[in-house]
Amino acid sequence: MRLEHTALALLTAVLLVVPACNEQRSSVDSEDSAGASIVDAGGGAAAAGLAGASTLQGGTTGSAGANAASGAGGTAANGGASGASAGASNAGGGAGNGAGAAGASSGGVGGTAGASGSGNGPTFHVFLLLGQSNMAGYSKAEVADKVKDERIKVLGFDACAATGRVLDQWDVAVPPLHECWNGALGPGDYFAKTLINALPAGDTIGLVPCAISGEKIETFLKAGGSKYSWIVARAKLAQQAGGIIDGILFHQGESNCGDASWPAKVNTLVTDLRKDLNLGNAPFLAGELAPTGACKQHNTLVAQLPSTISNAFVVSAAELVLDPADTQYHLHFDHDSQVTFGKRYEAVMVQALHW
Repeated sequence: MRLEHTALALLTAVLLVVPACNEQRSSVDSEDSAGASIVDAGGGAAAAGLAGASTLQGGTTGSAGANAASGAGGTAANGGASGASAGASNAGGGAGNGAGAAGASSGGVGGTAGASGSGNGPTFHVFLLLGQSNMAGYSKAEVADKVKDERIKVLGFDACAATGRVLDQWDVAVPPLHECWNGALGPGDYFAKTLINALPAGDTIGLVPCAISGEKIETFLKAGGSKYSWIVARAKLAQQAGGIIDGILFHQGESNCGDASWPAKVNTLVTDLRKDLNLGNAPFLAGELAPTGACKQHNTLVAQLPSTISNAFVVSAAELVLDPADTQYHLHFDHDSQVTFGKRYEAVMVQALHW
């Protein structure tokens, strides 16, 4: 009889606990949805005539209920899976160093990381720098550009005696980020210098430079290109270091000037990178070509990218000027224009990531 009473008491306790657990779980699993949002592609540069607005297309923007699982403010753009699905399994907990942004690297389609991280430690925010000479830089970096910020890192592009940088190893980012011999300033430098101010104090930025001067888009494609696997390998080094690849900065087109098939080829590159690096729908930012340059007409094709590529944005080059030293190509931005361009990339990226 005593055993029967004991069994009955245990059964009653289980019946009382199970509904409570189910009720709690349904609360955590709930999602809030909002209509597709529209980001002003002009960012802080709207006054300079940034080309049009770009829509975060379709679907809803999801956020994990109370962010209980990951603590990250994951969002889903372009009709993708919600940030809740990214965060529920604590995808935001970073690899290796506890970097914690849900979504952009491992969470569902379209997940993007909240700038506040996951609560599991500081976040290592990584950005890929792709394109040709204007991304790598043409005008020379100045002394003021080389002030170091220990929170901004760069993956060595080559062995560089001038900076002490080593190929494929992390170092504090100062220009040149790309070719050592050129000593140039590209937009990636002031992009990072500006963005770091929008991040929590413990977070860091990692830049992965992969631009090569003079190269057509075909060079970087997975099918037939010679540098696609190189880009992927370098990006994976960043992921292995605990980095969350939050977005892609792109400036290319001069070597494909006027090629009507160029937007589709850029789409192919972005689609393959997002898939092979598990980036979800990470933002893709493409800069316009110099408005007074020898290939200014290509900007009509650059303007097509947001309607060709999901979660893509155009960064304006309005009022930026050519480097007077570029008497051969008439294509390259001067030093101050690169500083401004970097800040414009940052303004658009902050909006694209909802930071």
